[in-house]
Amino acid sequence: MAQGWFRRPKGRLVYVWQIEDPKTGRKLERAKVVGDATLSDEEGWQVVGKLKAEGVIKTDFDPSPDRLFSEIASYYLANKEWKKQSTKVLQTQIVNEILVPRWGAQVAVKIKPKEVKSWLRSLDVENGTRYKYKTVMGTVFTFSQSEGLLPLGEAYNPISYVTGIPTASDYEAIVLTPEQALKVLDELQQLEYTMIMLLAVTGIRSSEMLGLRWCDILWGRSEMKIRQTFVHGKIQLGAKTKLSKSTVTLHPILAQLLKDWRAETPYAGDNDYVFASRKTSGKTPRYGSVVVEDHLRPAAVRAGVLEVRDGKVYIEGEFVKRFGFHTFRHSLTSWLMANGENPQIVRAMLRWTNLNMLAHYTHGFKADKLEAQGAVLKKLVRSSNPSDREPERESEEVKSS
Repeated sequence: MAQGWFRRPKGRLVYVWQIEDPKTGRKLERAKVVGDATLSDEEGWQVVGKLKAEGVIKTDFDPSPDRLFSEIASYYLANKEWKKQSTKVLQTQIVNEILVPRWGAQVAVKIKPKEVKSWLRSLDVENGTRYKYKTVMGTVFTFSQSEGLLPLGEAYNPISYVTGIPTASDYEAIVLTPEQALKVLDELQQLEYTMIMLLAVTGIRSSEMLGLRWCDILWGRSEMKIRQTFVHGKIQLGAKTKLSKSTVTLHPILAQLLKDWRAETPYAGDNDYVFASRKTSGKTPRYGSVVVEDHLRPAAVRAGVLEVRDGKVYIEGEFVKRFGFHTFRHSLTSWLMANGENPQIVRAMLRWTNLNMLAHYTHGFKADKLEAQGAVLKKLVRSSNPSDREPERESEEVKSS
């Protein structure tokens, strides 16, 4: 094994080294704060030598439970087998930027459930994010137990006792009416117009749209194949779910818009990305976050759909927490259901495994809700003008007489 090396995160000098599990042959990264970051490497090595002599730093594999959370977290990230690149990116970010800074210096099994619960509740994040932090932290513990780094049993996994953390997201989706969407589209140039139109009428996910190649569009069959996605700057083969791999219908009008764009783009080969990035000479798709920040949101502001006040975004006077590509997936579902489309057709278009997702993605428009409410009011409210009232039904007694 290598002698080790130093890191200097957040003003501290940290000694890092690796040990090897004799059973699995896997390498585990360990770390120990040895002083202030102002110490030179030479001074750091002197401290490391002393700590090794005292048995504080152990270079042999130690199956004892007295492992720091930073140790089991490093092992988890290094040895976990990831099914999705997007999951790896997200969990690595949570571990390195959220969990380790707070819990890394503590002995893992000595972390108290009450402390974790109090910390989670104190965070200024959405419920869904708070629950993700808890879930990832728990996964780090269970993975370490399964790998023999920590003893088995709930007694050595404090997260198993962390209960009562809200799981329901407090995020409320923003949906546009068809008229609002049209105003936004009218403010976009051809490339961005084609991207948003594709999202707005097919409901495909932004990662699927960005991963499209020209060869994925089957013009003669009026459909597209979702073969890969573009997530966190990485191309990932396959779709989000098994049903997501199914084909996406391509209407002739939409197909013509794509053909018009293909005639304009310099990246029109079969294996080129439909929405290739000029900055990377077509080697990657465009980054969705850039399109949203530089084109979609400004277009919505110019169209009068969004309003910016004091650096915050509003729609019809309501604060908007998120506005982006996913807005159109919610909007499309709501449009289809408002038009009385067969729920099974909507499910198939959005490529869901069951109808339960309709409840999450369908939102009533204000005009429709007012109309529905008015229909009830006409039957319930007394009018000063008798002619406004609906004729009352004659009672059976009057009819019989």
